[in-house]
Amino acid sequence: MKPGWTAGVTRGRLLLSRILGAGQAHAIAGRHSLDAGVAALAGSAYGERVQTGVDLVTAERGVAETLLWHLRILAGWLPAAGTGLVRALAASFELANIDARLAALASDGREPPPFVLGGLATAWPRVEQARTVEEMVAAVVGSAWGDPGGRSPAELALGLRVSWARRVRETAPEAADWVAGAAALLLARELLVVDTREHVAQLRRLPAVGEQALGASSVDELRAALPPQAAWALAGVSEPNELWRGELGWWSRVERDAMALLRRRGDEAVVLAAVALLAVDAERTVRALEAAAHGGDPELVELVGGAA
Repeated sequence: MKPGWTAGVTRGRLLLSRILGAGQAHAIAGRHSLDAGVAALAGSAYGERVQTGVDLVTAERGVAETLLWHLRILAGWLPAAGTGLVRALAASFELANIDARLAALASDGREPPPFVLGGLATAWPRVEQARTVEEMVAAVVGSAWGDPGGRSPAELALGLRVSWARRVRETAPEAADWVAGAAALLLARELLVVDTREHVAQLRRLPAVGEQALGASSVDELRAALPPQAAWALAGVSEPNELWRGELGWWSRVERDAMALLRRRGDEAVVLAAVALLAVDAERTVRALEAAAHGGDPELVELVGGAA
């Protein structure tokens, strides 16, 4: 191990020893109520922040907060380079905070408490003080997020996601295929679901996206226009309303790859794998709780998934 990484790599493996796992998630998904599903989390890593008597949104928030806390713990045991890696991977929580602020500005001004990012924040301390979209844009431009490529709320939200893809690819080269697959799904959603070409200039900056892909008008056209590194995420997807299949496939691929990375000796690879597997477990737990909230619906239970 590299000097300074030993404690973080060890901590990452310890955190993984507390994940729920596919088998337990499936058992929770088969429960006949949300309370029953939440009760089954008692004693798990999620039990402290997800308790019976809450609604589904609150339960899902508790799962997310558990994941974020674990990532903050992991980052705290790593040297600066490792912390930077975790910060880039965990940027979805800062995006969630920014999305909530944008939604509040567009409505009655009320927003949920932000995720507490601690050392994983990139621009949030400045963004949190912003009270207009223009101020939010100014806050991110001077940070690692860079210029989002637009000034409207929609352009800010999309631009940050494009920037996130580029940040992860640069910080974690081992995740290049995950990033390219996620870019394919984002591109498909923008072109075929939102059905607009207004943001092509921003989408052009996505990894593994070429001009031909930007002109696609169907899933088949898009898949054919993308390189294999990205097209895999659209396997089994025929229509835009089936993109959820691609998303499930994306999580399954990430889990399989991360399990393989975990067996390698490289410190960065192990930390990347730990973050990915913690995120996979949280995502699967959310799906399990959703299934339980719908009475253990067999079709939803099937979607809980697990690495093949």
